[in-house]
Amino acid sequence: MRLALIKLLTRLTLGVSALLAASVAAFILYGVGARYFFGSSPIWFDELARYMIISSALIGIGGVWVNGGHMRVNVLERRVPPALRQTIVCYQWILTVALAGAMTWFSYNYIGSVSFFKTPGLQISRSWPVSVIPIGFGFLFVLSLLRGPIGLQNADVEDDT
Repeated sequence: MRLALIKLLTRLTLGVSALLAASVAAFILYGVGARYFFGSSPIWFDELARYMIISSALIGIGGVWVNGGHMRVNVLERRVPPALRQTIVCYQWILTVALAGAMTWFSYNYIGSVSFFKTPGLQISRSWPVSVIPIGFGFLFVLSLLRGPIGLQNADVEDDT
């Protein structure tokens, strides 16, 4: 049940992230084409593309973390005895859960403080683009909590021997 939920949430977050990234490419292509053919493009297209890039990264962070695709330095995990390795992995997991939970809480509270301001191009409340921050960190919190302190099987990208 837990592994099925992790797999579902991972596929959901990475799928939404990929869809947002593809949409950014379409928006940028339209903006370039509009500038070329019509002499200008709507100012809000650049702003929307920027918010979608940020959203893509934040929503996908949990799925990337669960799959071990994030950047990390794991030289200690490769060079220490197994007991110490498990301690390091547990420490990393506790730190990830604590920081993701704290960022979810703080960014959720931050949404209210920016709701009175409007974005320059789209003229919408800044709380809309900022709301992706607690969503992304919330997915990271839930996925890391569900995964638990398990070391990555394929943690090495390259061998330094």
